[in-house]
Amino acid sequence: MPQIFSKISADNFQILVWKIEEPFAFFETFPASWSTPTIENPIKKLESIAARYCLHQLSPEFESLVLVQNDRNRPYFQNSEWHISLTHSYPYVAAACSPEKRIGIDLEKPGRNIEKIAPRFLCPAELAKWKDASNLLTLAWSAKESIYKAVGKPGLSFQKEMEIIDFNQNPCKAQISTKEEIAIYWEEYPEFSLSVALI
Repeated sequence: MPQIFSKISADNFQILVWKIEEPFAFFETFPASWSTPTIENPIKKLESIAARYCLHQLSPEFESLVLVQNDRNRPYFQNSEWHISLTHSYPYVAAACSPEKRIGIDLEKPGRNIEKIAPRFLCPAELAKWKDASNLLTLAWSAKESIYKAVGKPGLSFQKEMEIIDFNQNPCKAQISTKEEIAIYWEEYPEFSLSVALI
């Protein structure tokens, strides 16, 4: 049961990160009222179920809520003020929740030719700062994914409509094209980078 649990009280949110080492049946303990996506790929299906398991562990209040998905397959609680977000990159999964703010969570493993794709998701100023540090490129990718999830606007451009100021502080600040300021909490681990965006 390898996990990293963190509650950040300053912004009143919780996260749970899990490394999958258990069989599929271990994670099927969340309420029957929670929807699960129809997925053929066994690894993707396991990730999806394990992320829901993590979400279920975050609050006893979630036991009575109904989890559904919107038209973009993003999960949310029906008739609830809770904001939630899930992420997975096998063997890691994570869930985040906030009772007050829109939230997005993302974890990214190193690799994926990050230097090659960085010009597609970073603005020129960001690329100039981080082009020689693959760990910061991975962290920036994770941060922008978490922003995208928190904002919930389809088609929001990573390169043109989001800007991360720096990673010198935690949380760091980011802005989107609507001039909303976003707090990004971040952590780097040997196996992955993790970020949580709050609006």
